Amino acid sequence: MRRWIMLCACILALLAMPFAVTAAVIGDENATETPMGEIENQTANMTIAAYIGEDENLTRLAEAIAVSGLYDTLNGEGPYTVFAPSNEAFDALGNETVTQLMAEPDNLTMVLQYHVVDGEYTAASITEMAGNQTGDQNQTAGNESEGGVLDIFSGLLGMDNESENMSTLTTLAGEDLNVSATNGEVMVEEAAVTVADINATNGVIHIIDQVLIPPGVNLTVTENETVTPETAENETGMVGVVQ
Repeated sequence: MRRWIMLCACILALLAMPFAVTAAVIGDENATETPMGEIENQTANMTIAAYIGEDENLTRLAEAIAVSGLYDTLNGEGPYTVFAPSNEAFDALGNETVTQLMAEPDNLTMVLQYHVVDGEYTAASITEMAGNQTGDQNQTAGNESEGGVLDIFSGLLGMDNESENMSTLTTLAGEDLNVSATNGEVMVEEAAVTVADINATNGVIHIIDQVLIPPGVNLTVTENETVTPETAENETGMVGVVQ
């Protein structure tokens, strides 16, 4: 009887071994998994230049930075704020225009520096700046007009001056950028910020949907292709031009 009990115990022990090994492997895998917080914050361990070089939506900008020699600046200490045009923003210029720009290092450097601001400005800080400027201008206008009736009606009808919700940032090109924030949407000149607050070790990146062209730089922007009128057969069987 004892032999039978010992035999059963040995069999049960052998059957339990695979489950113990599996549990140990699963436990090791769980122990080495990267926490979600670390995955989300990986960009915070990269410089601006390094991040742009890794983002598949910024490959044309990365190429331009390499050609212009601006990489060392954006890989340096900073902090900087970069308004980064997406690939689609470069595509909107047209291939011929981009090729021409790449072949003109001085113009290319000026254009890229026009997208970089010395200092770190998040979307929240830009919004706060625009709001503060609006308040300051409204207070100045109120003092000058002493609370005139026209100012009251203008405010009620939403007829505030467009510049009242704007602020300016000075770029590395020496030119100012108008930035504004309305209903949570941040604008840089005529470009919209599509992705905000990508944090890097030496500043912050905002992706925008247009390439910003500084004053004094002339680019031949390729116009959108016009649809060529197509020929089609009308109801009478005659071939005509579709307008």
